[in-house]
Amino acid sequence: MEFVSYDIAGNDFQRAGAASRSIKEHLKRIGAGAEAIRRAMIAAYEAEMNVVIHSVGGRLEASFTDSQIDVSVIDEGPGIPDVEQAMV
Repeated sequence: MEFVSYDIAGNDFQRAGAASRSIKEHLKRIGAGAEAIRRAMIAAYEAEMNVVIHSVGGRLEASFTDSQIDVSVIDEGPGIPDVEQAMV
């Protein structure tokens, strides 16, 4: 298993997307299929942008095996006070 971790700064639109681009390059190097790369990139980029836009910062972590890609994003934002209300 391989593991990578990237720090993400809140409100840093100059570097926004850098972590997900790095994951894309890593997936290409290890020979991941095009559809797996596309799906992982969409999820990673959307989560990364959410950190940039809505939090003070965070971290994107990814692990890779021959058959699985796991992406986790941990942010340091204030959270959503009323999740049920936000879903309306």
